[in-house]
Amino acid sequence: MHGSSGPSRLWIRVFAAPILLAVATIGGLLAALLWGDVGRYVAWVTVGAPVLVVIWTLVRRSLDKVSLPKSGPYGRVRVD
Repeated sequence: MHGSSGPSRLWIRVFAAPILLAVATIGGLLAALLWGDVGRYVAWVTVGAPVLVVIWTLVRRSLDKVSLPKSGPYGRVRVD
């Protein structure tokens, strides 16, 4: 075996979620074309998943910016 396997598998951590979303979206679009009425509902879920991920990420980032700091650079924050 060779050195560490961490950096060689970094691409999996970076690209796994986008690849899964792309596969699900393409599968949903194909389901809508091929499965008729059932495929329509599958397509709504799978094509809506990336939209929900983007909304969830934006809400999470905005909540992180709004939250109060739990500690300052010199330890605990004093509230007088």
